[in-house]
Amino acid sequence: MKLRKLNFAISGVITAIVITITMIACNNSDKSAKTSTATGTNTDTSTNTDTLNKMPATTVTPTKKKGKVTTRAAAENKGIGNTAMKTDNMGYYNRTEVAPAFPGGQSALEDYITNHIEYPQQAIDNNIEVTVNVKFTIDENGKVDNAKATGSNLGYGLEDAAVQVISQMPKWTPGKIKGKNVKAWYSLPVTYKIEES
Repeated sequence: MKLRKLNFAISGVITAIVITITMIACNNSDKSAKTSTATGTNTDTSTNTDTLNKMPATTVTPTKKKGKVTTRAAAENKGIGNTAMKTDNMGYYNRTEVAPAFPGGQSALEDYITNHIEYPQQAIDNNIEVTVNVKFTIDENGKVDNAKATGSNLGYGLEDAAVQVISQMPKWTPGKIKGKNVKAWYSLPVTYKIEES
C-alpha cells in the first residue's frame, strides 16, 4: 500500500514537471514570435543571456523616418490673369512680363531646395508634413533679399529652415518689364514630406 502511494506521488511530481517544462517552452516560443513580428521595428536577438531567466536578450530598434523637401513653381510667379503690374512702396513689382529665373532653370531650383534645406528632426518625429510658402525679393541685379514665410507659423523650425536657405541662394536672372531688369517679389512653396526608410 505504501508502495502504491509512493508510485502515485512520483507520477504526480513527474506530471507537474512535464507540464511546467511544456509551459516554459510555449512561453519562450510566444515571446520569440511577438519579437519577430512587431510592426515598424527591426529586432536583433543576440547570444547574450539574461541571468535571471536565461532567455536571449532582444534589442528593438524603431524604424528611422526621413524627410524630403521639394518645391515647384508657384502660379502667382507666372503672371497669369489680368493682374496689373504694380510696384509696392519699396519699388518691387508684384509680377513681371518675364519672370525672374534661378540659374539653371526650374529643375536646378528644385535640386537646390532639395539638397540644401534640411527637414528639422523635431518635425519628422512629430509626423509634420506641410508646405511653407516663402516670399522674397529679387532686385534688378538678381540678388535675393527680404525672404519671409507667409501664412500661419507652423513651428518645428520649418519656416526658419526654408527662409535661411532661400536667403542664401545665388544670384538669379532678374525679372523684366519692356526688356528692362526690374525688382520683383517671388513666391516659392517649400514642401516637407516624410518618407519611411
